[in-house]
Amino acid sequence: MPDDLYQRYMRAYQDADEHTRGCAACQPNDHCPTGKPLHDRLARLQEAYNERLRQRRR
Repeated sequence: MPDDLYQRYMRAYQDADEHTRGCAACQPNDHCPTGKPLHDRLARLQEAYNERLRQRRR
């Protein structure tokens, strides 16, 4: 069974990366109004995925 959380996390990474590469206004810690929600989604999914990995290690 595919890992939906991982797939969503990787898709969020791709979306944020693609946007950042094409947006001169986006910087590592300062995103444009379009980029901010993409990067926020990536951060939320990354944290959720990392938390799940931490839970599995316990």
